[in-house]
Amino acid sequence: MLITTEGIVLKQNKIANNRRMIVLFTRDYGKITAGTNLSERGRNRSALALRPFCYSEYEIFKNRDYYNINGAGIKRSFYSIGEDVDRFLVSSRVIEFLNSTLEEGRPQPRTFELTLEFLETISETKDNYETLLYAYLVKNLGMQGIMPELNHCVDCGKPVADFEGPVYFSISGGGILCGECNETEKSTPDALIFRPHFDIVEVLKYMARRPLATFSKIRLKPDVERELKRILSDYLAYYLNTDLLKSDFDT
Repeated sequence: MLITTEGIVLKQNKIANNRRMIVLFTRDYGKITAGTNLSERGRNRSALALRPFCYSEYEIFKNRDYYNINGAGIKRSFYSIGEDVDRFLVSSRVIEFLNSTLEEGRPQPRTFELTLEFLETISETKDNYETLLYAYLVKNLGMQGIMPELNHCVDCGKPVADFEGPVYFSISGGGILCGECNETEKSTPDALIFRPHFDIVEVLKYMARRPLATFSKIRLKPDVERELKRILSDYLAYYLNTDLLKSDFDT
């Protein structure tokens, strides 16, 4: 059966007989792995469509769980991503994140659209790459159904508006803790609890509800960015088993 779908290249590997295995994040079929005899050499439409950071349309032969790319045509190349080292590294993290967390064969159209929005935004912005990355990750958590609880204490259910004292954030609990529940939880072995020195509720809610283009113009303060990065790093590792951000702290 021949199918046509739009997609983004996540990874490719060379195999025998000049073939390649391409990992695609497609709009209609989710993450799939497809073989192809197409070459990425040259500047024709098929060659460009096999390269990272390109949004393309693919003609694919599908036989049960086997896919083969017969033809491809590029729809948009985000070539400017490769013109800046920092922009390239941040964009590569998103591709790495998708490759490690997407479930094979499960369509995720909202995540696909979010990823296109990210590539479009980062290719046009000249700074704020890290803030843009964290906003993308926060939005993705909501799409995966693992957005932290930000309205009530995850232990006692008290509304955040009724908290007295600081707000705590529990990785294992999946959201915010009031001061009283923090005293109980912090005695638990291996408790993963932070006391953010910024309004984590407001920051995460703002990132979740605003379009990504907003963050091409807004940058978090360096101390807030560092603390948010550490919290997101532990949260991603705990719920999605990815160390996407952890290498930043291995010093």
